[in-house]
Amino acid sequence: DAEIHDAARSLGPVREELETADAVADLVNTSFEYAHGATSVRTTATEAWQLRRGVCQDMAHVMIAMCSSLGVCSRYVSGHLVGDGASHAWVEVFDPSRNVAVAIDPTHRRRTDLRYITTATGRDYRDVAPTSGTYTGRGGHGTLRVKKVVRLVDVG
Repeated sequence: DAEIHDAARSLGPVREELETADAVADLVNTSFEYAHGATSVRTTATEAWQLRRGVCQDMAHVMIAMCSSLGVCSRYVSGHLVGDGASHAWVEVFDPSRNVAVAIDPTHRRRTDLRYITTATGRDYRDVAPTSGTYTGRGGHGTLRVKKVVRLVDVG
């Protein structure tokens, strides 16, 4: 998308990958209003950027699109942020100088830490949707409930 590309290019020349990715995350975070119901799982990065409203999956999609337009390798992460809702999405950026993926959360404008639990990685939400399938039953409407229990086993 030309608007996403232009916004990414407004950050200046590509620097070291992680520095560039942090700048992209900052741009996405400061450009968006976090708003439930403004988008759906079918909203594209282009649509989310035009709205400048959405949730974590939208911010992750836009960040990936911006990174891609700058030549920075990135992927979508689906998982959980302990203490913050049922599921969460963020981005991993490849750091070729260390040969590792570094996770960055554009929604909260930070690198991830032990509160982030990765469930799956992929190109976008469709690759790694936290729930999928079909519900059938009587009454027409159901309620999805999520309960998380997290325990630190070992660090190292």
